[in-house]
Amino acid sequence: MPSNGRENSPKVVFDTNVLISAWFWKGNERRLIESVEEGRIHGYSSKQLIEELCRALRYPKFDLSQDELESIRSYYLLILKIVNPRKSIDNILEDPGDNMVLECALEAEADYIVSGDHHLLYLGEFRDVKIVTSRELLRTLST
Repeated sequence: MPSNGRENSPKVVFDTNVLISAWFWKGNERRLIESVEEGRIHGYSSKQLIEELCRALRYPKFDLSQDELESIRSYYLLILKIVNPRKSIDNILEDPGDNMVLECALEAEADYIVSGDHHLLYLGEFRDVKIVTSRELLRTLST
């Protein structure tokens, strides 16, 4: 297979809060998603995380139509590689839903999880996967 120069691009799992921020606001999260579009980062998610994203986007504060919700879902399904985690993790007891992010990262053999969630960030690292904020990953990628 010919080399495209992207083999060493980091594999990144984005937490739901990061995907929402990237969609609605300009900032570090959007810059990271643009890096996925450009092929500088390999972005990953799972069916469970996409379902969580859709649930969160149904909150009244977003005031989205079904068409808008489907557009967001379709966009992320297009740019992110979807993995099917085979191992269940029970590491975060305070917010068990956060374990889905860890499961996705292990299945994707990710280098990073990007999150704004304090339960995940508190871990700092999980089985060789670094857990960072969007700002921290942008800083790492620029060095």
